[in-house]
Amino acid sequence: MFGRKKKRIIPEMTRGEALACKPVKNLDIEETRTDHNKVILAYPLRLKPIFSGIAKKYGLWKEGRSPMKRLELDDMGTMVWDMIDGKNSVKKISAAFAEKYTVLPREAEVATASFLKDLGKRGLIAFDIK
Repeated sequence: MFGRKKKRIIPEMTRGEALACKPVKNLDIEETRTDHNKVILAYPLRLKPIFSGIAKKYGLWKEGRSPMKRLELDDMGTMVWDMIDGKNSVKKISAAFAEKYTVLPREAEVATASFLKDLGKRGLIAFDIK
């Protein structure tokens, strides 16, 4: 009543279950490479309905498409992005990260999981939890 939203209950995952998830790229993402082999991702900006009306009014929507946002990945982010194929698990990606950048496995897991979580919040990836 009075516009209160119901809380969504998201089941908790164990650490092992989270590391077994396989990230999958969003097919709507435009991926380009720089001269230094870094990845630039262009993705549609998600706007709330009230803001999308304002954006349309002022011509920010080009050819019926929402405004695009760009994200340039550094070397580490590019390495992780290149491993996202729907087959590699978070654990496998973090192990490759730890090996390439000579960090402890736990540090690599935390860094990789945090980066993937950020990509997920932006809508750039999803997770397959089979």
